[in-house]
Amino acid sequence: MFKNYITVAVRHLTRHKLFSLINIFCLAIGITFSMLICVYVLNELHVNADIKNINHQYIITSKWKVNNMGLDITTLAPLPKTLKDEYPNLVANYYRFSPVTNVVSAGDNHFKENISICDTNLVSLYGFKLLYGNEKSAFKNNSSAIITEALSLKLFGNKSALNKTITITNTTASKQDYTVSAVLKTMLYNSVNNFLGPDGYSVFLPFEGNKFFAGGSQVESWDNGNVVGMIELKPGVLPKDMVRPIAQTLALHESNYIKGNLQASLAPMKDYYLKDNNNAVQKMINILCFAGAFILLMAVINFINISIGTSSYRLKEIGLRKVFGSIKMQIIIQYIIESLMLAFIAGLISIASYELLRPLFIGLLNTNFDHIWQFGFKEICLLFLIVIGIGIISGVYPAFVLSSSNVINAVKGKLDTVKGGLMLRKILLIIQFSIAIIIFISALNVSKQVSYFFTRDLGYNKEQVVVLTAFPKQWDSAGVLKMETVRDELMQIPAVSSASLSFEIPERVPPNTLNLIPEGSTTNQPIIIPTIVADENYATTFGLKMKEGTFFHNYKGNSVPSQVVLNEAAAKALGWGSAIGKKVRMQMAGFTLTVTGVVKDFNYSSMSTAVGPLAFMHVKDDNTYRYLTLKLNTSNISKAITDLKTKWKSISPDSPFEYFFMEDNFKSQYQSELDLKKASNVATVLNIIIVLLGVFGIVAFTLTKRRKEIAVRKVLGADIKNIILLFIKDYAILILIANIIAWPLAYIISNQWLQNYAYRIQQNIIPFLFVTVFIFLTVFILITLQCFKVASAKPIESLKYE
Repeated sequence: MFKNYITVAVRHLTRHKLFSLINIFCLAIGITFSMLICVYVLNELHVNADIKNINHQYIITSKWKVNNMGLDITTLAPLPKTLKDEYPNLVANYYRFSPVTNVVSAGDNHFKENISICDTNLVSLYGFKLLYGNEKSAFKNNSSAIITEALSLKLFGNKSALNKTITITNTTASKQDYTVSAVLKTMLYNSVNNFLGPDGYSVFLPFEGNKFFAGGSQVESWDNGNVVGMIELKPGVLPKDMVRPIAQTLALHESNYIKGNLQASLAPMKDYYLKDNNNAVQKMINILCFAGAFILLMAVINFINISIGTSSYRLKEIGLRKVFGSIKMQIIIQYIIESLMLAFIAGLISIASYELLRPLFIGLLNTNFDHIWQFGFKEICLLFLIVIGIGIISGVYPAFVLSSSNVINAVKGKLDTVKGGLMLRKILLIIQFSIAIIIFISALNVSKQVSYFFTRDLGYNKEQVVVLTAFPKQWDSAGVLKMETVRDELMQIPAVSSASLSFEIPERVPPNTLNLIPEGSTTNQPIIIPTIVADENYATTFGLKMKEGTFFHNYKGNSVPSQVVLNEAAAKALGWGSAIGKKVRMQMAGFTLTVTGVVKDFNYSSMSTAVGPLAFMHVKDDNTYRYLTLKLNTSNISKAITDLKTKWKSISPDSPFEYFFMEDNFKSQYQSELDLKKASNVATVLNIIIVLLGVFGIVAFTLTKRRKEIAVRKVLGADIKNIILLFIKDYAILILIANIIAWPLAYIISNQWLQNYAYRIQQNIIPFLFVTVFIFLTVFILITLQCFKVASAKPIESLKYE
């Protein structure tokens, strides 16, 4: 019996090659895209899965009552350890780290590396694997260091770096030697090592005995709120059980400055990656899953439409099967087997298509896609489920409808129970057109918003601005003086028009703040303002516009800070119209500062947030820096970089030459939006292809069925134009209805996404009209080309057609 099912299925599919090919191609598109999305989603969901006891691991996050008082991703340094010490029945373990970047050396090799100054239970707590060393006690003493295998290769040329010495350049004009006690095996992306960025850390140093900062690690100071804190809870203990212990611990230990302003909570590490950065990854997963589901739905709709449309070909076959004793279930099985065969053929094509498209999607979504032969059991099962599911879903409706036909009418070839098929096909076409229009309009709005990011006036100039990492980091007056000398030397290069030394560049809300109380204030309540430490060249280098005053141009240098520059938002927050000459008092230090300049507001962080208050302190008042920013004035960028590198090596031979361009850095800030734009464009193209293939198949079938009718119309005087308009009219109504449905939905979806940005485009009618006209014209051209051949044929030939 099964062999008979297969034989009949093969005969039917080969007899109607065009419709079979359309179904296979559409299903292959849907399965391929679904495979790619499933691999992407599984990769994203797998982040943190390899961490030991992941279900009990939590990150301590902070919610500050006063804006800009502290970071939400860090906590008070002693809090995790104190919770473990005071609540051992609730907290199983803890981990803290302070992230820094500086020069790591071994002999003549000097590299800029991300360094994690941390607790010594890193490896044993999270189960990270070592190539060399003892996993139970990876740190032997306070002078031990753990490095990655990648850094071992860079520094020593091999992975076996045990007992070798590395030197860390501190911010205190000194260097500290460490002996490598363990080499970490390359780990997967996770929320411990990659907490603050994709690059992760290559060196891990113990808090105890660390001299990176002048005041030591300050890991026991309750005023240090710049440490990342994590805890592991005991089995059965939930985050809600920690609410009171955390509140009680803070109330007991926090300083008067912080008291009452901080609320700490626990974020599960297992899904922290998905929810970080305002749920950016989770939103991308949701959007891609919806896009994949829509594409599969479009392919299934095509299958159903074409199957019902061609049903009259098989009514006599069904009638004869019933006459000779076939039961309804046997006919249903026949149709399900045929759809499964199509799905499996499409699945085989999808495997090849996946491999072909894999490199493209690696670039589109900035993630890794395994080769098909690298799929695990979970991925293989998922692929089979997709193929079988599509096969069954696609075939089940036509199977049940056609198997329900009346025997007498079926033998005569009359449609009885399939009379509703025409209406169903129209409804399904409307659904297809609606989905395609929604995705197309949404993609255009995403594209417009992303373009807006790169065309909007940011208030500063990022073109031909190159940023060097300022090494060595010697955070004292002598270190600033040395770096100013380096800056001035670099400015001697003809391609450099200006250069600036600073701690921040426009890329984020500065974590450092000033607590300012304006003169004449009747209260002692300070206004907390994010602060950039910079020299007098900062405004010129970045092209900031002054509203009034100057940017530290009259700075002489004093024993205590005396000047501050504000942006417009800060002047407004302090209650001033004109701020020049006004004075503010720094609450913590007690110094009085004079406002010497006000810069016009500029986007110093992401456009998802509005421009807020900002202050500038001179670098000599703070003695900290991270960047040397250079404004170039040449078209030969490569020569300029070569000249900079040569000059750098001559004046700072023991420091690596590390640089990036502001334009590239700005682009990286919106990588998730750029990925979304690419993915939505791909989804739009695939949806339109599937819709057009579906229209092509249905129109081809309809023309075949109405060939005699067309011939009779021509005999009675109808011309080609009238015949073509006859077909176009039906689809015009369907597209019109689809637009009526799709427009409000597309507007709501786009508007919901745009709400994520403080600076966003305003939706207008143009994308909606463009999509409508494009769909109309494309479908009409497709129909016209198909109809023209049939309408141009001689009536005598069509009247003989069976």
